[in-house]
Amino acid sequence: MKDTLQQLFSLQGKNAIVTGASGALGGAALRAMVYAGANVAACYNSSKERLDTMLAGLGDVPVTIKTYKVDSFDQEAIKAHADDVMRDFGRIDVVINTAGGNVKGGYYGEGQSLFDLDSKPLFDTVTLNLFGGCIWPCLAYGAKMLNNPDGGSIINFSSIGAFKSLGGHIAYAAAKAGVSNFTQSLAAHMARDFNPKLRVNAVAPGFFPNNNPAQMLFNPDGSYRPRAQRAVDATPMHRMGDPDELIGTLVWLASDASAFVTGLIIPVDGGFLLNSPV
Repeated sequence: MKDTLQQLFSLQGKNAIVTGASGALGGAALRAMVYAGANVAACYNSSKERLDTMLAGLGDVPVTIKTYKVDSFDQEAIKAHADDVMRDFGRIDVVINTAGGNVKGGYYGEGQSLFDLDSKPLFDTVTLNLFGGCIWPCLAYGAKMLNNPDGGSIINFSSIGAFKSLGGHIAYAAAKAGVSNFTQSLAAHMARDFNPKLRVNAVAPGFFPNNNPAQMLFNPDGSYRPRAQRAVDATPMHRMGDPDELIGTLVWLASDASAFVTGLIIPVDGGFLLNSPV
C-alpha cells in the first residue's frame, strides 16, 4: 500500500507550469510540484531576483526547472509562452495559475468608500485576476493539453473573497468570483467535450502572508494591522496560514490521487468561511 500511495501522489515525469511563481503562494505551488517530482516552467513578471533566490533555496533537485518572464496583462505573451513550454518540455501535464493580486488604487481603506475609486485600477484588477490570471492561461495552456492520453490538471487560484465580502477589495473579490465560476464551467467543458481525463479545479486561500504590500497585513514592526488582526480573530484556527500549507492540497489536485475530482473550489482558510464577521 505504501508504494501504491506514493505512486498515486507522485508527479514524477510530469511537466507543470506555475504562473506567479515569484510570489509567496506561487512559490509554494512551485515547491509542491518539485517535491512531488514534476519538472516546472516557472513564470514571473517583474520579480526575477526573488524567484532566483527561491530556486537557489531548493538546492540540487532531480527535476528540470526553467524560468520565463510572462506579462499577465498580455494575452499574446501567454499564448507565446505556451508554445515555448511545448518546445522546451514537449508536453504540459499540470498548470497552476497563481498570478494575480490587488492593483494600487483598486481598493479602498479607512476613510474611503467605493465611490472614491477610479475606474482604471478597478478595470486593471479584474483584468489581472480574471483574464490574465485565469481565463487567458487556461485557454493558452489548456489548448495544448487537449490530446494528452493521460489527461492533466489545471488548478486556478480563487479566494475566500469570492465567497464572503471582504471590505475594500471589491474588484479583486468580483474577479475571484469569476475565477470560481469559470473554473467550474471549464471543468465541465473540458471533460465532457474534449478529454474526460482533463480536470480543472481551484483553491481558495484564506489569509496568508504575501509579498504584495496591497494586502496591508502588517505594521512596520511586524505586528498585525487592525484588519489583519480581525481576520485572525475570525479564523477558528486563530492564525494566518503558512504558504507551504497549500502544498498538500495542490499535490492532491495535480496528481492521480484526485483523478475523479473536477470543478471543485477548495477553501484552504483555517475555517475562516465558517466563522467570518470581517
